[in-house]
Amino acid sequence: DISAYEVIYIMTPIYWGTYAPEMETALKDLDFTGKTVRIITTHEGSGLANVPNDVKRICKGANVLDDALAIRGLEASSSRNRIEEWV
Repeated sequence: DISAYEVIYIMTPIYWGTYAPEMETALKDLDFTGKTVRIITTHEGSGLANVPNDVKRICKGANVLDDALAIRGLEASSSRNRIEEWV
């Protein structure tokens, strides 16, 4: 139930050009009407891949912001400051 939240953060690794399959299972039945969605991904070279478009497709009614953050997996452990600035 995400009804109490205005902003929803979706974080996922990139799997074959999109979010992890488990993300679709977790998101597909939620009501995103009027919610703001921000995306953060980890990857090893594909950047955001198709995640923004796929999140827009699955999170119907959401305002998916264009400021998504892609962090190379090898840099994840040293990305705290970058993530804090983004949030």
